[in-house]
Parts: sequence; structure tokens; C-alpha cells
Amino acid sequence: MKKFNLFLLALLIYSGVNAQTDSLKWVTEINEQVWKPFTAHFISGNKEGFKSLHSKRIARIIIDNGIIKNFDQYFPKPGENESSEKKYSSRTFELRFDKRISNGTTAWETGFFKGTVYQEGKEPRTYFGQFYILLEKEDGIWKIVMDADSNKAANAELFNKASPM
Repeated sequence: MKKFNLFLLALLIYSGVNAQTDSLKWVTEINEQVWKPFTAHFISGNKEGFKSLHSKRIARIIIDNGIIKNFDQYFPKPGENESSEKKYSSRTFELRFDKRISNGTTAWETGFFKGTVYQEGKEPRTYFGQFYILLEKEDGIWKIVMDADSNKAANAELFNKASPM
């Protein structure tokens, strides 16, 4: 009986470790398919790369301004509603997470971002924001379906308490 109990315990531990590994697979997928390229494209100003991470069904919500944009409003065609002038010489951008939930095909993620803008002849400007993201797999690839953020409830302390990617 003791051997059976030990076997059962070992099986449960193995199953739990396996389930945890499987449950974290989506975190790695999202990091690789969305957040690493998102950050790189945002920093470099690669608009097409940034756009490719979003679903055509995107709802972009700017909470502080009470605005909801669809895909065409968020990503206007070249020459429509966009400034061609780059207003900074370089920038940094980092994400931290406080909630990451998924069923394997849909994910809800919340957290904080920190950006710093460097302009020639000016002091760097650092800003913080809180984000709320809904992602779905489209043809096996994670895409951002809903992206909402606010700058009002974010600060360095909350950013530092959240978990890095």
C-alpha cells in the first residue's frame, strides 16, 4: 500500500509539473509573438511591424480621452491623420505585468508600461501607463484584439511592483 501511495504521489507531482509547463506555454508564445516584437517596433517606429501584431478586429481604447478606435482609425493609410515628423531622437519602452490569464486561445493581460523619450537639447521625459489587453489566436498566431490604456493610475512604484516579461 505504501508503494502504491508513493507511486500515486509521484504521478500527481509529475502531472502538476507537466500541467504547469503546458499552462505557461502560452506566456512564452505571447512574449515571442507579440510583446518582444511590439516593444522593438514601438521603439524603432516600425509602423508596419507594429500594425502586424494587431487583429483587423482591434478595438483601441484611449481611456483618459474616452475614445475607441477601430483598425482603420488606429492605423490610418499613409498620409491620413498622421504626422510624418519624428518628435524624438530615441526612446525606450518596457512592459511589466500584474495579471496574465489564458485558456490557450484567448488571453487577458494587464500591467504597466514605462517609456522614456530623448529629444536633442532637452531633458529625457519618462512616462508611465497602465494597460489592459485582450489577445486571441488567429491562424495559430497571437494577435491583439483589444488594447486599452490609461496614464492616470500609473506611476514608478506600481510599475516596479509588477512582473517583468
